[in-house]
Amino acid sequence: MDGILVWTVNGVILKIKTTRNFWATFFWNNPEKKVKIIFRNGCRAELDSPEYQRVIDLLSKGYTVESLGKLLCFKKGNVKITGPLSLLGILKEGLDEIYSVDCKNKTVLDIGGYIGDSAVYFSAMGAAKVIIYEPVVAHHEFIKINMALNDVNAELHEEGIGENDGYTLVNYDIINSGFGLTNKGAKKMLIKIKSIKRIIEESGASIAKLDCEGAESSLVNVPPEVLQTIDFYMIEIHTLEMKSILMNKFRASGFDVVKDIPTGVDDHTSTVYFKRKQEDLQAS
Repeated sequence: MDGILVWTVNGVILKIKTTRNFWATFFWNNPEKKVKIIFRNGCRAELDSPEYQRVIDLLSKGYTVESLGKLLCFKKGNVKITGPLSLLGILKEGLDEIYSVDCKNKTVLDIGGYIGDSAVYFSAMGAAKVIIYEPVVAHHEFIKINMALNDVNAELHEEGIGENDGYTLVNYDIINSGFGLTNKGAKKMLIKIKSIKRIIEESGASIAKLDCEGAESSLVNVPPEVLQTIDFYMIEIHTLEMKSILMNKFRASGFDVVKDIPTGVDDHTSTVYFKRKQEDLQAS
């Protein structure tokens, strides 16, 4: 049975092993119909078929599920994360590996906080404080819940990043993890922007994570001496051209490229890790 489970991890066998009333999900032809689901651990939820599949996908990644009011909460190890199921696909990306960095007793700058998922992982790995920048106000409710669930020492800012302080109008259709990347859609949102140079200077952080859907380009003109106030950067970069530019920028500023991990979203998006050169650290 175990061998079969691994082979069909997102299929019928996993549903049987995780769902008490799995028969209720058979012949589920209407994707808008809600069905009362009872999971093996007793957690109950009323889900449509796409939502149920999202839960099964997360269970296949090693999470367990429990109820948290009207929301579902997913737990792996000592980490708990909740939010609307439409926003929780981010958990399938192996965050415990992506954000695996020595941050014990350090301050982490988290730009593109989303629903607080990365801040939770940084805290679980020992971060003393996480400074979060997230411009989408609708996400703040879930950031605050997740900070409380995991006892995270966090400072939350309602701003995005850019070269200069100001505002920008973002076009979009839905709010998800790719919000703002294409800047296309029928809806509009006014976003407050803060200079990335000021954010870095004021943070006092040792580590920075940037996942800001194209706004990483604002790093290009940050002076080297400002970049060097942070020792380690994790930056999701969305085009091959910008990757080349930022790699050259950070290398010229005294950093080594230590990792370049494809996100799997497409052929040109990856998370690049920059570490300040050891001789520069010792000199400072």
